[in-house]
Formats: sequence, C-alpha cells, structure tokens
Amino acid sequence: MRLSSYYIHLSALYVLLFGFLEHAVLAIPIDNTNFINATESRCPECPRIVSRKEWNARKRLHFEIMPIKPAPYVVVHHGGIPRYCRDQETCSDIVRAYQDLHLDQRGWYDIGYNFVIGEDGNVYEGRGWDYIGAHAIGYNTQSIGICIIGDFTDFLPDEIALKTLNKLIAYGVSLGKIRKNYNVIGHRQVRDTEYSPNIISRTEWGARKPKSSSPNLKLKPAPYVIIHHSVGSGCETQAVCQLKVRQFQNMHMDKRGWNDIGYNFLVGEDGNVYEGRGWSKKGAHSVPFNNKSIGICIIGDYRNRTPNAAAVQAVTNLIAHGVESNEIKSDYKLLGHRQTWPTECPGNSLYTMIKSWPHWSESQ
Repeated sequence: MRLSSYYIHLSALYVLLFGFLEHAVLAIPIDNTNFINATESRCPECPRIVSRKEWNARKRLHFEIMPIKPAPYVVVHHGGIPRYCRDQETCSDIVRAYQDLHLDQRGWYDIGYNFVIGEDGNVYEGRGWDYIGAHAIGYNTQSIGICIIGDFTDFLPDEIALKTLNKLIAYGVSLGKIRKNYNVIGHRQVRDTEYSPNIISRTEWGARKPKSSSPNLKLKPAPYVIIHHSVGSGCETQAVCQLKVRQFQNMHMDKRGWNDIGYNFLVGEDGNVYEGRGWSKKGAHSVPFNNKSIGICIIGDYRNRTPNAAAVQAVTNLIAHGVESNEIKSDYKLLGHRQTWPTECPGNSLYTMIKSWPHWSESQ
C-alpha cells in the first residue's frame, strides 16, 4: 500500500454521492426525516459490524474519548487505491493493511477511521463510535469517519456498499452517537486551504541570521505543544506583527544571549504564523521542554482577554499541520507555559481558554 493512498481525494465518489445520489433511493440521509429505522424489532436494517477481534486488529496503542457527542458530522472517505473486496476475508486483509499503514508509517496509535465499509456489505470496526479518529483534520473530535474500501475516483462503490453506508449512519443516529441533524461531508471538504496555516518565513519577516544553528529536537515528532503569550501589545496587521517578531528576536539574542529567537513559531492577531526556529528544532521557550516540544507564542498580553478568532484559528491550523506533517505526535499533549515553569504565561484568560482545546493536559 502506498503512503499516498491515505491522502484521499473523493472525485467520483464525492461528486456522485452529493449530486446524483442525493435524489436517489440510496441517498445519504442529511436529516432525521429519511434515516433508516435502526431500532425496529431486532434491528433488521442494522449493518453487520465485524469486530476488531474478528478482522484480527492489532492492539491500539492509546485512545481518546470523543469530546463532542453525539457527533454533528459524518466524514466520508475512500481508500484511494484500486484494491477492492467482496468477501470478509479479503476485506479484513485490506483493513489490516490500513491499520499497519497508520500505525507504522503515520505514527498514529490506531487505524485512523472510526469504521471501514467493504463491498461485501460489512462494516469493519475501526476506532468505533466513542473514540477520536485521525481521518480529517479539524473534524476528528466532532465527526465519525467512514472509509469505503477501494479507489472511487472515476466510479461509485457498488450498491451494497452504499446501502451499508446508509445503514451505518442511521444506526449511529439511533444509538445517539450521531446527531439527528448531522451533516455529511467528503474528506476533500476538510482538506482545503482554509485549514492550512499561512506561515510567514524568516526571510519575509526580516529575521537576523542566528548566532549558531539550533540543535534538533531529541524527540520527533514532538510529544508536546507549549502555548505562550508575549505580554505587551498585540498586532493585527502583518507589518506590525513582523516588527514585533524582529523585536522579540533582538531581545532574545542581544539581552538574553540566546542564539536565535526562542519560539518555534509566533502567531499574530492578523491570522498569520511567523516562523521562529521552525519545525524539528530545539527552542528556548521552556527549559524542561525545549528538546521535546513545539513552542508557539501568541503575540499580545492575554492576562485579561483572549486572542481574537483569527489568532486562535491560526494556532489550530498550525498544530493540525504539524500533526499531518509528522512534526507533532498525533497524541501530543498541549500545555500552557505556566505548567512547565514558574510563570504567569500564557496569561489567565488564554490559559483558561486553552484548557478547553483538544489535547490540553492537566498533567505533564
């Protein structure tokens, strides 16, 4: 299986599922008016779910409980390679290959999908209903990710697989795992540019040359993300943010004697990310964690206010990009600077805010 197969582009599947099929008998339900009644006597319309034990799954390395229940989204994927199955033995073999790819090459702690569907009409249990998946950045904590085995760039899955998809979603609604007024989206809808951080390079913001090269992180991908604030005024334009980043670098190099700016990245309320030491490099932002974390500073003083939406989204996108690029562990811990060093940073208001973010950890 090619690594690129994970990067799913739902061409025919996306166009046809959300075009032709929305008017057909096999339409994916988009509200509670047409979902299959999965609670009828003995649930005759429920899909057959092949358990992890049945398809011989490897043991998951870790898990995280889904924080948003019932899930408001269903994200539909395809496998992305022309390998298909119409019997349980072959489908199980492919699902195992997906899990191997995700564990061994992607560095995740389990198969990324919540469920996988084969053209044999079976559903294969992935992470299941209650655990956060690793299938759609920005949606993993609020969606059920369902993958149909095969490459459906140019044609649709067979009728059996589509009916099974319908049944599985309806079953999730009946169990209270999927919200009744859920939205179905294709993977391509959550992988567009709005989820990519706009990173302003060192050259662009006018960085000085470091005194010496920063060493690499000892642990990669980084298991920690540390959130800071800079104190002082914030910035809402690129010109002002760049000026502030240059000032930070001057202070860190000239007054503190560091070899470069201390943070890996800085984020302004203009919605841009400013490259500091960058990915994979040891920072100088939190002494006990410098060699195993990505340090992100949000420019401004957040003792009595929180950053604006543009800055928060930029941080979210940056972290998601780091996970996708294997620079940050998928099961990373998010900490405020005060959790690693005696300081008020990142300010009371921002610290309260990040405690609601995915992956924030009370303990180190």
